[in-house]
Amino acid sequence: QMDRLASFGNDPFDKPPCRGCSSYLTEPYIKCAECGPSPFLLCLQCFTRGFEYKKHQSDHKYEIMTSDFPVLEPGWTAQEEMALLEAVMDCGFGNWQDVAYQMRSKTKEECESHYMKNFINNPLFSSTLLSLKKTKDSRFADGHQGRDRILFNF
Repeated sequence: QMDRLASFGNDPFDKPPCRGCSSYLTEPYIKCAECGPSPFLLCLQCFTRGFEYKKHQSDHKYEIMTSDFPVLEPGWTAQEEMALLEAVMDCGFGNWQDVAYQMRSKTKEECESHYMKNFINNPLFSSTLLSLKKTKDSRFADGHQGRDRILFNF
């Protein structure tokens, strides 16, 4: 049970279901910023309908949960940035063909120029992005110690 919680990845079965209709959540979905400690999550349909449950009110503050937004430049989502960093770590710097194969969504030229422009000239940024990722994942880990296992979990 603990393990399922720790690997809060892209697999829809890893996320808790919508509190409103119990469907599996796909991004973007809504997280109530006021209900807790366990995340109160709603799909967009239930959120739009103004779903309320026990303490949860429809006028609560909320966060839109998604990793599908541009961070550094248009055309590259946060998810793709993480995938690029992971692919470069897996394949080794300079192996752009393999990196692109692992990425699937970008050509080797796109991977190389994006990486050189955003990460090589900005080493600080890549470590910031990795620590952000770590923080985000360990929030869901609920005190679980296997943090390394979830560091790069898409």
